[in-house]
Amino acid sequence: MIEIDGSFGEGGGQILRTALTLASVTGEAVHFTDIRKNRRKPGLMYQHLTCAKAVAEITGGVLNGAELNSQEMIFTPGSIAPGNYHFVVGTAGSAILVAQTVLPCLLFGYEKSKVEICGGTHVANAPIFDFFQSVYLPCLQRMGIEASATLDQVGFYPAGGGKITLDISPLREWKKLEIMSSGTLKKAAFTAISHGIKSEIGSDEVALAQREFPEFETAQTEVDSCGPGNVLLAKLEYENITELFSVCGEFNQSRTVVAKRVIGMVKSYQKYAAPVWRFLADQLLLPMALGAGGKFLTVSPSQHTETNIAVIRKFMNVQIDVNNLQNGQHIIEVKK
Repeated sequence: MIEIDGSFGEGGGQILRTALTLASVTGEAVHFTDIRKNRRKPGLMYQHLTCAKAVAEITGGVLNGAELNSQEMIFTPGSIAPGNYHFVVGTAGSAILVAQTVLPCLLFGYEKSKVEICGGTHVANAPIFDFFQSVYLPCLQRMGIEASATLDQVGFYPAGGGKITLDISPLREWKKLEIMSSGTLKKAAFTAISHGIKSEIGSDEVALAQREFPEFETAQTEVDSCGPGNVLLAKLEYENITELFSVCGEFNQSRTVVAKRVIGMVKSYQKYAAPVWRFLADQLLLPMALGAGGKFLTVSPSQHTETNIAVIRKFMNVQIDVNNLQNGQHIIEVKK
């Protein structure tokens, strides 16, 4: 049984999600201790419970200690079974993070799977659906993965109630992923997405952002949702990569602050001229380790990335090298 200290490194839910996926694929049982120990609310929250119960259902595995706020849990996986699945977070907890946990598992099924996940689709501290669909999935498809996602209902914090549907085909052949340059910028745009709030909030956000980047297009979209919410995103489409940066509005956060935060992320991304930003870098490591490996040019690794590497090494004999180019850029290479 593999031992995972949930408080080491970044110490968040990512440790749990990565280990659950790898346990499902490798068939190794895993014992978690001190789950999210240093967080404001330690232990398993609804999103983490949903991830654990989802991989247990997909593999016919056994969970011990899978309870709200629990800081210790054992997962003993069975065999991955494709099929039609429906998972409900029950709060505005991220449906996207649940998707990133179960998708790699179902690649190893013997036939197609369909997965419906209900929860938050546009919430803070997690990838929003637009990132999942426009940035993450295209990278996976370059690795040989056949998967698509549909946004059925937007779910903002705190109401949640969003829904996404995944269609996943069994993997035929892994391909190496290599992203070493962005190429020419083809299109860039700021988009404000909202429901149940004053329309001028979104229009002000995109206007403020466009003042800094007048060459960017702008759009404002009103969506249907269970509760009010708002997100401003910047989408940059290059020849070789699409990147997306977003900030979710909060009741105590002004539209000016939202716009400035998105502007700051775009400026940082363009300053370092590394095609893969640190959020995406962190998320690509697991599928690359499961697949044929590869390499990409990024910025200095986040603590999330360093922790993810450590968890992957617990389960797999894979070489992951981080090469500092001494100019703010780094090359991360996964060797199989």
